[in-house]
Amino acid sequence: MTNSSNNTKLSKPTWPGKFVTFMIALLIFGDLQIPYFLANPDALHSIYGNLPSWYPVYAILGLASNVAIVIGMWKMKKWAAYILIAYFLSKIPTELFVFNPRTLLAIASTTIVGAILWFWAVKRMWKYFD
Repeated sequence: MTNSSNNTKLSKPTWPGKFVTFMIALLIFGDLQIPYFLANPDALHSIYGNLPSWYPVYAILGLASNVAIVIGMWKMKKWAAYILIAYFLSKIPTELFVFNPRTLLAIASTTIVGAILWFWAVKRMWKYFD
């Protein structure tokens, strides 16, 4: 890849930068709650209300996709960004139709803010993704 201003070759950094690394750390921190809630369904229900029986499978798939996202983002792979987009798109029907109105606003707002921050983090480093 060349830089159009001076026609020199851009070298890929050895790590994704501070902001992407910060976003990766937030994703890992957020994912730590998934095994806890799956092991303690009463805690899950006390926070989110009555969830459908398929929700634990959705949570496990989300955790698996997030592990792939963490690895791919650290290695600056485009496929990780595409999985991240799919992950956020999967949250739209889940959050709109599964969570009760009492918790929907807080959950949806953090999802929207997270999506915007991820978009900004990846957009800044996109030229280095392969």
